[in-house]
Amino acid sequence: MVLPTSEKKAFTAMKKKAVSKLASSLVKKKAVPLKKIRVGVLVGKDFDPVRAGTHPPNYQKKFILTEDDWGKYSVDVCTALKMQDLHPDLLEVDIIPGKEISQARLKQNHVNLNFWYDVGVAITNQDKLGKKHVDEVMRVHKDPECRLDPSWDYYDWVLCKPRYMKQCMKAGIPMIPTVIYENGFDPQQCMTDVQKKGWDKFFVKVGHFAFFGEGAINGKTADFLGPRAKELDDYAKANQTSKVFLLQPYTLKPNGEVFDEVRNFFIDGEWRYSVFTHGTDGSDKGYYMEPEGPRKDACKALAERVYQQVLKTCTWQGKSINPLLNRIDIGVIPQKGGVSLHKTDNTYFVNEIELIMTTWLGRYAPCLVQDVMAQASVKHTLELLVGLLNAQKRVPDEASVRRAINALCSRLGYKHLRVKA
Repeated sequence: MVLPTSEKKAFTAMKKKAVSKLASSLVKKKAVPLKKIRVGVLVGKDFDPVRAGTHPPNYQKKFILTEDDWGKYSVDVCTALKMQDLHPDLLEVDIIPGKEISQARLKQNHVNLNFWYDVGVAITNQDKLGKKHVDEVMRVHKDPECRLDPSWDYYDWVLCKPRYMKQCMKAGIPMIPTVIYENGFDPQQCMTDVQKKGWDKFFVKVGHFAFFGEGAINGKTADFLGPRAKELDDYAKANQTSKVFLLQPYTLKPNGEVFDEVRNFFIDGEWRYSVFTHGTDGSDKGYYMEPEGPRKDACKALAERVYQQVLKTCTWQGKSINPLLNRIDIGVIPQKGGVSLHKTDNTYFVNEIELIMTTWLGRYAPCLVQDVMAQASVKHTLELLVGLLNAQKRVPDEASVRRAINALCSRLGYKHLRVKA
């Protein structure tokens, strides 16, 4: 059909107007700058340094928490700075010291990674920073809108030690014999249980939100039945706000020293390195990279069994995910004397499972841990965000974040990470 000249002109004008409008729209969209992925990183260690001379030149003075070499350039801040340096055009890293933690700040970020400062640490700082600070840190951990990893249930599975202990024991994994109290500490019940077990010495510790041996007491059974009896009463009063306690035999090597430990580190779902720690020597001589041999093999094998239980439990906002870092501590007791290295008849057991908020002992690792962790953290960030978006969870700047994720995944060759259309 041939249109009249007047209608043809009108149609042509309308078509030009539509094309012009589309072109204008595309130009506007193209002109919108790509917002970077904002990653919050919670820090605050003053005891876990990187290997001497490997800290980044842009390590700011405000992040130096001690002048002691043992902690001056902490691995948590070094890792965060390295993350920023890897992809400065697509990542913006917000380094958050413990005293600056707030729901408002974390919600401004697209995702947040906790390298150190958690509820347990906040509790240890309560006298200095106050109860409101502890409450705010607790809210941050529990509020899914803060998008904090590790997420609450998995975090609590590790921090509330009976949860992981019961699961591991059910799986047949060897652990120190333990009596678990989940409704407070009763000195009389404790002594009754110790005598039933026939333990000459025992150890009691708080089993939830406890750090660095705080909330612990130990000694000879005979002494607590006699001159030290009041100390157990005082211990109960001092820890009356705690509900969970663990009662264990005071485990020693045949030479009378506390058992050895080999600490196994898993990063992004894989065993990466292990470090030996002496039970009583806190100097550099008491720490070293675990050498090849039967002890290393046995500890790694047991740690990997435990890690399978970790993988069954670790979730991010309701979905299974590999944790960014775990430390699994294996206790070691030789059959004779005090030396367990290169022995084939040691006794092995799980002492503790630790979250990412622990010492990484990078000074004794065979790699630069801050470099390995920075790369793993970028990947983990992408996995967390893809999971949120695919589950249709709210993320600030969603359209821009999708573009940044796709650009970063393409750059890194992560074909398994895709945001659903």
